[in-house]
This record gives sequence, structure tokens and C-alpha cells, in this order.
Amino acid sequence: MSLSLLEIVKFIHEYLTEYFEYSDDPVSPPGIKNLNLLESAVNRPFQTMGGKELFSTEFDKASALFHGLISNHAFHNGNKRTALLTALYFLSENNYWVDRCSDEEMFEFTRKVAAHELCPNRNNELSEIKHWFEQNSRRRTKYEKQLSLRELKDRLNSCGYETVEDGRFIEIIETESGLRKEKIIKKGTQGIEPYDPVYIAGLRKRLRLTEDYGYDSERFYGNKGLEESINEFMEMRGEVIRELAKI
Repeated sequence: MSLSLLEIVKFIHEYLTEYFEYSDDPVSPPGIKNLNLLESAVNRPFQTMGGKELFSTEFDKASALFHGLISNHAFHNGNKRTALLTALYFLSENNYWVDRCSDEEMFEFTRKVAAHELCPNRNNELSEIKHWFEQNSRRRTKYEKQLSLRELKDRLNSCGYETVEDGRFIEIIETESGLRKEKIIKKGTQGIEPYDPVYIAGLRKRLRLTEDYGYDSERFYGNKGLEESINEFMEMRGEVIRELAKI
């Protein structure tokens, strides 16, 4: 990560403040309530004792970070939303997708952590959080990515293809020749669900956007910035974040 974790958490909180500014559930008042508590939550995953890490794995660190941000209440408002988005981003940067649970399950998990209802003994909260993340995450390879419809259009446009909407379908046209190469359907009942990595891999192969034709994954996907990554999580888990705003 080019930004420090503290800067990333601050950015995510500011992002949420703007996102909910004109909603029925704004982050109000916004901003940091206690910087010391925020720094404590952010530094906690990297604590050591006797020269050894207290939180050695990515899931240990994500759990400590998530728990600390929720429990410390370092922001005036939006602590649960900030904590969840930060944990999702942290795990994604360590090549894990938290996508093996429904929106309702993720909401209930976050609510229970915030209310200390995850387990009878608070001393076991970290281990329970870690277990939940492990059970609901999957390892992804460096170049395995899902794409929203908007992101797919952007990637194709940057690789010499135009996209034209035709109702429930998207026509993919080679810009140079003007020939239609593919016609794909929009995902989901509302046409806004992301395309999974297996589908994207097949589409790239059919369009000759693979390494054999000069388009390795780095060139095709490009490097995402922090804001683009948070946008992606909001597209994937926006319903969870919006429900958390109500409690």
C-alpha cells in the first residue's frame, strides 16, 4: 500500500461522509473524535511481544483492525461502516475476497460485533471474528478479478473495443474494423451484478485480450487506486453499508 493504513482509514471515512451526505442516514457529525483511539486501532494489528507478532496472519490482522475500529469509536459517527469497508479493503489487498456470505449475513456479523453479541465471552471476540472472515473469504490469485459492468466497459474501451447497449445485452464492437465481436448479457435481474473472474477470463480469450496477444492481466485490468477499490466494494456490498447506517 502506498498510503499508510491510517491515511487509508481516514480516506474511507471521508468517502462515506460524502457518499451519505444527502441521504437519510448521513455520517453526522463526521470526522475524528479521538485521534489516539484511531491510531491505537490502526496500529493494533502490527503489535509485537518479545519480537514476535501478536497477529501473524492476514486474517489475524484484519480481525484486530476490524474489531479495533468498531470498538474504539474513534470517529463521531460511521464507525461500523468505516470498519467494514476497511476490513474488506485490507483483505483484498492481501488477495482475499469476502464473498462467501449474503448481504444479510455480513450485516448481522457486523452488527453483532458492534453490539458485542458475537459470542458470550468478549475475550473470544477476536477469534470468532477471525473464524468468520476465514469461513467467508476465498483466496484469489494476483490477476483474478471480477468486474462490474462499468469497469468491464472501461477495460474493453482501453483495449480497442466499443460497447453499445441493446436492452439486456451489450454489443462489443472492434473499434478499428467496426465489426461486432461479441454480444453479452447484463448480469442479474437489474443488470448491475458483477461478472465473475471465470466469465471475464473466457471473454478475454474470445476477444484475444490475453497474454498471447499482448494483453497480460496487468495491462488488461490496470492498477486500481484506493477510491476505485472502495467504489467496487460499495457496488458489491452497498446494501450492507446502507443498512448499517440505520443502526
